[in-house]
Amino acid sequence: MQRVVLVTGTSSGIGLELARKLSNSDYRVIITARRNSLPLLTQEFAENSRFLIRELDLTDFSAIHTLVDEIERFWGGVDILVNNAGISYRSVVEDMTDTDEWRQMATNYLGPMCLIRSVLPSMRQKRAGRIINVSSVGGMMAMPTMASYSASKFALEGASEALWYELRPWNIQVSLIQPGFIHSESFRRVVYSQTHQARLLRHERSPFQAYYEQMERFVTLMMEHAPQTAEDIADLIIHTMNRRRPPLRVPGTLDAHLFALLRRLLPRSLYHQLLYRLLPGIRLWGKEE
Repeated sequence: MQRVVLVTGTSSGIGLELARKLSNSDYRVIITARRNSLPLLTQEFAENSRFLIRELDLTDFSAIHTLVDEIERFWGGVDILVNNAGISYRSVVEDMTDTDEWRQMATNYLGPMCLIRSVLPSMRQKRAGRIINVSSVGGMMAMPTMASYSASKFALEGASEALWYELRPWNIQVSLIQPGFIHSESFRRVVYSQTHQARLLRHERSPFQAYYEQMERFVTLMMEHAPQTAEDIADLIIHTMNRRRPPLRVPGTLDAHLFALLRRLLPRSLYHQLLYRLLPGIRLWGKEE
């Protein structure tokens, strides 16, 4: 029987490349995106008996249950879930608001966990299934101006590790894809906190101005020169979907492999001191006040 694949966050980047590849596969596929991105998907993809496009906002938990119920009526449930959708706040901790924190965690962690809970009963009944959560190097290590993003990915990594143990007796495989810097426009779609946006509107200089400027410059440089692309990560996801015994953690880029190696080899205190000294423009930080 054709396996049913549900992919979230397919309007751009990794998700869009994965949707393109799955549209020419033997799977039955449901791709999702938020409402404002649906016209882009309907222009590129045509729905048919094995390919569906649906609206989904991961912060709307009732919509998640409604979608999974629909898939179970049509195709008997989800066999492979790819939690790819996410957002990235670029903000220091002090600038984040409660609303910002909620949106970050709801999109990157709470929503995917709700989706996992919704598809698990059907997978357990079949004693088969795949859950692939797209994490990040930000889920392996935290960087300044990305605290809340890393927190959401750390949470996803921790929950996925627990799920790996819980679901193994049911023959449900859990994997984390860990992309780092990829040659993509995704870094231009970061979200700034309400506090930082208000400061920009008032043309007010932030005490963390150097943090924002230097980190944005650094991330842009790394993304523009990264050898791997969103298509490469999509290929890696499909490869992981098809492996008989996929590993829990699958580093997706060269820097992901490097940071994983550094964390294993270096004492934690030395590791943090080394990364601190390598931060861009660190001598300018804390000089605004």
